[in-house]
Amino acid sequence: MEAKLLVMVVVAHVASAFFSKTIAGQKARSSKNWFWAGLIFGPLGLIAAVGLADRHQIVYLRHLAETQGYQPRHKCGGKAKQESESAINALGR
Repeated sequence: MEAKLLVMVVVAHVASAFFSKTIAGQKARSSKNWFWAGLIFGPLGLIAAVGLADRHQIVYLRHLAETQGYQPRHKCGGKAKQESESAINALGR
């Protein structure tokens, strides 16, 4: 009985590892790291891999927005970073 349960858990973790690797690869993420996450955490690693943002989609949506004239308000870091930079410049550093 215990051996069957152990075999089922190992099979579930190995299957989750391969599915996590495949899904992460399709989403332009590190397949190797997600394989290990699926192997260690089993179905939880698989659920996490499914929840990853798709890098291809992010780049495509940004490209579409920029071709339609979207200009980001800040280069990087948002409003707080810009305010801190202006405060540093005001101090003369």
